[in-house]
Amino acid sequence: MQLILVRHGIAEDAGPNTDHQDAPRALTPDGRVRIEASARGMRVLGIRVDALLTSPLTRAQQTADIIGDAILAAPEEDGRLAPGMSLEDLHQILLEHPDGQRVMVCGHQPDLSIVVDDLTGGAVEFKKGSVAVIDVHAIHPGGGVLVALYPPATLRQLGGH
Repeated sequence: MQLILVRHGIAEDAGPNTDHQDAPRALTPDGRVRIEASARGMRVLGIRVDALLTSPLTRAQQTADIIGDAILAAPEEDGRLAPGMSLEDLHQILLEHPDGQRVMVCGHQPDLSIVVDDLTGGAVEFKKGSVAVIDVHAIHPGGGVLVALYPPATLRQLGGH
């Protein structure tokens, strides 16, 4: 299986617009433009998925919607992908998608970096909009190989931004 991890785009700060809450934080206008360009870059790279799963938080949902439009995949929300997701949570989610040979997960930091480290034994910098591609043999520590890490600037350049 190939697991594609995506960190959401740049979001507004928690403040009056979000009633000082984290969950409703939306992508900023610049964050939206950057994710649109990154999504075009993913399309240029030929990234296709059998399942596109997202955290229920607004900024992750918006990111997944933009990417889904670009790569022709319908996002599916899963509460277990909210901040605090663990490798075990991810394992349970993937078990529910047995036909998924290429699964994309849109989530949050530090969870994504921890999952990459757990699966591959390597630490990565996961900026907003970054994409990590892991060939997974088993969902347990050391069960995957990092095959690509795309910084957001690279994806945007590929997408013509």
